[in-house]
Amino acid sequence: MNMLRTAFIFFAMLLGFQSAWAEEAKTPADVVHSATNELISELNKMTPEQRTDNEVRRLVMTYIVPAIDQEKIAKSALGKYWRLAKPTQRQSFIDRFRELQIRTYSGAFKAFSGEELSFEKPRLNDKGNKALVKGKLIQTNGNVIPIDFRLFQSKKDHQWRVYDAVVSGLSMVKTYREQMTERLQGTNPRNADKRMNALLDELQAEADKVAARHQSNNG
Repeated sequence: MNMLRTAFIFFAMLLGFQSAWAEEAKTPADVVHSATNELISELNKMTPEQRTDNEVRRLVMTYIVPAIDQEKIAKSALGKYWRLAKPTQRQSFIDRFRELQIRTYSGAFKAFSGEELSFEKPRLNDKGNKALVKGKLIQTNGNVIPIDFRLFQSKKDHQWRVYDAVVSGLSMVKTYREQMTERLQGTNPRNADKRMNALLDELQAEADKVAARHQSNNG
């Protein structure tokens, strides 16, 4: 299992049961421990054969998607190019980027094989509105991979939410942004519309490709 796939699995886990634990999860530690422990327990109850596309997608749609700030993730992924996109293109990017994540999360859930996590005490910033939870992923072969989770406290509902996962120094948000920047290099106000539409088409094609690969593997 490569580092990026590992990141997807446990970023998904942290986001997974957050909405279900909103009432009880008062601290960053509550969010991290409750989410990962509950989701690991859920996956351990399922055999690989039970992790069908429909079942895994149900888990993703029920627990992950509602807990993610899609606009925040999308805006971070586009970086400086966000301001060059039209409102309709921004929404299309959010929708297609979300679908690509769903497909990727679905594959990550299927790859789960009994990994365990342990965490340190959360570290808060001076303002107390951001937190870092350092952890370790213990794989079934004994390998230990450092995983850090970054959380922020929403101004709207004061709930803590994960906005990034860092696996062995690899930030998921930074990786997304680097990928988008590479694709959009040379974009300026004059060609932004065309370049953004091309990116949207690419994201749709990638999501379709991932879906087709999942169907082929199940066939």
